[in-house]
Amino acid sequence: MIVDIQDAPQKATRIFDRLIETFKEQNINPTPLNYYVWYQYVKGNIPALRQEMDAILNDPFGYNDRVGKRLYDTYLVDQDEDGSEFDRAFRRLIEVMIRKMDAWSDRLENHTQKLDECSTKLSDPKLNSEEIQRITNTVIDTASSIKESSLAVQNEMIHSTEAVQELRKQLMEAKAEALKDELTQIGNRKAFNHAIEELILEAQDTPESLCMILCDIDHFKRFNDTYGHLVGDSVLRYFANIMQKDKQDNETICRYGGEEFAILLANTNLTLAIERAESIRKAIQEAHLKRKNSSEPLTTITASFGVASYKGQGEDAKSFIERTDKALYQAKKSGRNCVIDEKNIESSQKPPI
Repeated sequence: MIVDIQDAPQKATRIFDRLIETFKEQNINPTPLNYYVWYQYVKGNIPALRQEMDAILNDPFGYNDRVGKRLYDTYLVDQDEDGSEFDRAFRRLIEVMIRKMDAWSDRLENHTQKLDECSTKLSDPKLNSEEIQRITNTVIDTASSIKESSLAVQNEMIHSTEAVQELRKQLMEAKAEALKDELTQIGNRKAFNHAIEELILEAQDTPESLCMILCDIDHFKRFNDTYGHLVGDSVLRYFANIMQKDKQDNETICRYGGEEFAILLANTNLTLAIERAESIRKAIQEAHLKRKNSSEPLTTITASFGVASYKGQGEDAKSFIERTDKALYQAKKSGRNCVIDEKNIESSQKPPI
């Protein structure tokens, strides 16, 4: 799965998408309580719940609404309030629905009692026609009331499912905003951290299929001092737009910090990553920047690039970033405005024969 900032690559949204498919496959009622129990099960933060759910799913009778209510009461109803906003909103919705279901259950019990009374009376062989008619009318009225109550509950369930969908939408929007750099409107450092961890997991068995580009605008502090921070901000936005312009589906683009940017490329190789870095380098170098509302040209902007590929199992994100950053440092050391990959560093460090 490619991580994109607009898709809010957060655990909660991925879990929710998986739940929708699971509910369809296993014919589970899409109630908020069932969603929440399964959400917590897949999220895996409560080992006891996960263990019991695993056992339930291996049982011939499997999962049902009654089991879900018991699991909720056992593991989730007394959860601490320090969970995510999504979790808290989910629980509030469930509590409302449980109260409504309890009220409906009480009404149903009253209706059942009335029908039992009618059944007892109808067994009396001495009933006359008027009494039979009166009992029949009671049965009809009770049945009609049950039908109305059932329809009301069905509508509540429909609305509750819509409420869950709205929660999911709000969650995605909030997470997307939290992972977006306010200035450049691309992913921020937090988005990068999430993306690299997820992509590394996917690339464990395919070494060198995941590559990273780290790039740094050359002498940006000098540029800011000369033209001011407002112009500097415009340059950062322009640089981000250049990277976004030819963005491919396998890329995650983020502002790494200050004037430094990062691109993670999945399902690729080092050669293609180097070509991508070189195309960005040329684009920014060839740009003719001018002051806003003025024809005054600005100093040419250049950038330095470091490129590396993931080594596979055994390497963590920190090591991967350090190797890419080392290539970026070499690019700066080599005069800036160039692309250096990790193999060039390795070959330059080999002793002469």
